[in-house]
Amino acid sequence: AYAYEELIKISNNFTVAASFGNVHGVYRPGNVKLTPIILHNSQQYIQDKYQTNDKPINFVFHGGSGSAPEDIKEAISYGAIKMNIDTDLQWGFTTGVRDYFANHTDYLQSQIGNPEGDELPNKKYYDPRKWMREGELTFIERLTKSFEDLNNINRNR
Repeated sequence: AYAYEELIKISNNFTVAASFGNVHGVYRPGNVKLTPIILHNSQQYIQDKYQTNDKPINFVFHGGSGSAPEDIKEAISYGAIKMNIDTDLQWGFTTGVRDYFANHTDYLQSQIGNPEGDELPNKKYYDPRKWMREGELTFIERLTKSFEDLNNINRNR
């Protein structure tokens, strides 16, 4: 309540990164237990104490990468308006690059010479524009998945 009292003096547009079991990075399922109900309880406390409208606090979901879609939806329902997904996006990009290198290993051992011929060049395989594009494509896929999880697709139609 103290933070709310102080921040509301400055502006009613502020965010709070409350901890509800979230962690930075990503961990195996079951190692992190989120309790988004903490966000609901905080909203209710502020609402009751200060006679505010519904969901007076805009929460930031720090450490959201790897979270289950149902936990994300619950946090959003309790006022999370921003979620950090950097680790998921890094992995999304890495997936495309990793898969590209795995699928073209025989073409990435030297500049010249591959399974198709000892004198054939490999430039088109090790060109960073090629393998980075694969990372961009899987990044886009992961970003789209995050937008879906966050209920952030076609919202302005």
